[in-house]
Amino acid sequence: MGRLISLLVIILFSLSCVPRVLITEHPKLVSYYFTKKIESLEKKKILTFDQQRALLKTKVEYGFGILMEESDRVIDDNYNLGVQISRNAYIEFNEAKKIGNSILSNTYPRFDSWLKNGTEIIFKSNDVFDLYWLAAAFGGAIRSSRGNPFEVVNLPVVKKLLETAINLNSNWGRGALYSAMMNYTSSRPDLFGDSMVDSISYFYEKALIASDSLNASVYVSYAEIIDKKYQNKTEFEQKLHYVIQMDDKNDKDFRLSNIIAQERAKWLLSKTDEYFFE
Repeated sequence: MGRLISLLVIILFSLSCVPRVLITEHPKLVSYYFTKKIESLEKKKILTFDQQRALLKTKVEYGFGILMEESDRVIDDNYNLGVQISRNAYIEFNEAKKIGNSILSNTYPRFDSWLKNGTEIIFKSNDVFDLYWLAAAFGGAIRSSRGNPFEVVNLPVVKKLLETAINLNSNWGRGALYSAMMNYTSSRPDLFGDSMVDSISYFYEKALIASDSLNASVYVSYAEIIDKKYQNKTEFEQKLHYVIQMDDKNDKDFRLSNIIAQERAKWLLSKTDEYFFE
């Protein structure tokens, strides 16, 4: 029976039209899919280049889309559980960092030195995938570490990876790079007030243009990063209601991420009274 369930879940997630009910009403099955996919790759003695990339991407997606999402939702009611889930995510992100670093180091033996500003490397457009997902792994480790200074010092690494990727192919991922820059910018300790709003708004507009305004997570990110922080209640609610009304079938590239974004939008709206003081 266990193998049958595993096969069914994998088949469903392999389809371009992932059933919404599976994601919204059966989160344990979604988590099961990711853990099984990770386990199947980790069991292999030797991974091909594409399999290494798949493991890197899946670990980061699992860390953000499942573990950190769950941690955010439970930590107010059960702090210890929320922290433990965040620690589990931290493990996944750190493993993803090792994989991403290995992929790029195999291609560029002096990659570690480049990360530390010790050498120059001429990257190729094919490297954008690895640069992006490695940046996401570093970002995830920073966020899930809950302020660990040994992770926070890696913020410049995130910037370097993302800016390098943008210079190679700014349209890669239909705005994914700009969306990631929004989150990186929100963590910069040297930005605040109008400077932060202007910088994040710049990447927000870029991300919307690149995604044809079809990526719901961009709106949710801005609502959390800017509208919530600067107490723009009306704009916060407008963006999140707009996200909930979006047709997740408009673009198959964003279908899964949009469903997740819509569920987060609903959760954020349910906490409006906690976020705003008026």
